[in-house]
Amino acid sequence: MREIVLKNNSIVNIRLLNKDDAEPLFQYLESLSAESRSRFGPHAFDRETVTNICNNLDHDDGQRFIAVANNRIVAYMLTKRGMLDADAERYAQHNLFFDAATTITYAPSVADDFQNTGLGTKMFTEILQQLKQQSCKTIILWGGVQASNARAVHFYEKHGFEPKGNFWFDEKDNIDMLLNI
Repeated sequence: MREIVLKNNSIVNIRLLNKDDAEPLFQYLESLSAESRSRFGPHAFDRETVTNICNNLDHDDGQRFIAVANNRIVAYMLTKRGMLDADAERYAQHNLFFDAATTITYAPSVADDFQNTGLGTKMFTEILQQLKQQSCKTIILWGGVQASNARAVHFYEKHGFEPKGNFWFDEKDNIDMLLNI
């Protein structure tokens, strides 16, 4: 995709995940702090799952973006066309229904040592531009966001996401949020 410069002057390349990224992605997921790991959960973090993801990218129903700095993955963000069944059921409880063809489910993560560098914003902006070109109308958060994650809630609100309801999952209060684009 493209090279960007962050607030800390780090140079990062944003691109799509490819089949050769299994080991670096596994290392990225392993390096996340326990707190970051507890807030990001679209799939298991084990080597087999990561290898399977990278080997099956051609059959994936979404896109997986990474940011690389100094040959190390420092962010990993997923988009999936449509919604997970659990997400759709929760939104339906609020009389919110979406067209699977124009709705994207989004799950971001940023390495602990790259948080607060502007990477999340710059990467989201790049992804958003691509989604607009793909006729996306709505972005929802993959499994919502934990209400206790004030930094993430602020990030989403800053980018125009609106809260649509709270739900209890995994012994935590979570918020469903969406962005109409």
